[in-house]
Amino acid sequence: MLPHAPHNPPERILARYRGEGRSLHVARYQAMCEWFDETCGQLLDYLDRKGLADNTLVVLVTDNGWIQDEDSARSVRSKLTPYDAGLRTPIVLRWPGHIEPRRVLAFASSIDLAPTILAACRVEPPRDLPGMNLRRLVRENTTREAVFGEVFLHTAIDSNNPATNLTHRWIRAGQWKMILPKDGRGTELYDVVSDPAEKKDLAAREPAQVQRLTAMLDQWWRP
Repeated sequence: MLPHAPHNPPERILARYRGEGRSLHVARYQAMCEWFDETCGQLLDYLDRKGLADNTLVVLVTDNGWIQDEDSARSVRSKLTPYDAGLRTPIVLRWPGHIEPRRVLAFASSIDLAPTILAACRVEPPRDLPGMNLRRLVRENTTREAVFGEVFLHTAIDSNNPATNLTHRWIRAGQWKMILPKDGRGTELYDVVSDPAEKKDLAAREPAQVQRLTAMLDQWWRP
């Protein structure tokens, strides 16, 4: 569950994050993140010692971002929001002898994990399985036009009807990131290349982009 609460990192790690201008709340959270990194390293070391690393695909993915604020437990543009600080997270694959260490900035999604793992196991995925083989995306320099997502209530109202729990849908295509609330009002559009913090809403100035991205979003999933 690291780095979830309780935030109780060992003092040997916490000491590195105590400092002027940083609250104990934030220091504890940052130390928890390092503690989690340490446990990942211990797991990889175990695979290496046992001679299992070359035959083990390790996948690391996080469920959401969580920016710590000095004054509150959760930033208003972090966890449970449609902004990149809450939903843009890394996907890391480690497989010595099969995957060359490198950083890739191509569009990817957690729905890509299933086809990636099946391909590594030499299992043909079902034709209707969404997602892409990430190794093929990297190897063949394949690109996708867009990635999509949705944000739901933290406590689902109706697990049999996901749209009931929906708060926002979003799309990232090229430089553009559009956020569409469930009721369709208050659409936001950002150029996340020049404005990665999503501070300058361009929806009113770029109606053609809003129309294009909305059509793509509806084709992907209309609630």
